[in-house]
Amino acid sequence: MNGDKFFTESVAPAVEGVVEEDAALAVEEVLPAVTATTSVIETDETERVTGIVEKPTEPSTLVTTGCYVLPEDVFHACALLRPSVEDEYQLSEAVGLLMRAGYEVATVRVGGRVNVNTPADVERAAELVRGE
Repeated sequence: MNGDKFFTESVAPAVEGVVEEDAALAVEEVLPAVTATTSVIETDETERVTGIVEKPTEPSTLVTTGCYVLPEDVFHACALLRPSVEDEYQLSEAVGLLMRAGYEVATVRVGGRVNVNTPADVERAAELVRGE
């Protein structure tokens, strides 16, 4: 799970999603304007992941929430990665390598995600915990 995410709803369904698949990504629907800052999920008709596009230029509405349930082999995939143009390693690329190797990746829809990157975000998350 990304360290800057706070969930008001349980992500347990994402963990339970790996019972039938090799891996699962917790996803949510967002406004197209939001997708410029995150990974967009492409799926087939069964809601299995067919691709992940990091910070896409074309709008979409299904995005990662930063909650992944992945097999141990993801560490081998990460070792094969090269840094992006921003000099970052993208977990989405490691998941893509797993999918090309034949791993099935399910999507599990969750809600109530808050990015916690600023003091105002921390306060908003605290308000949610207090039920305000």
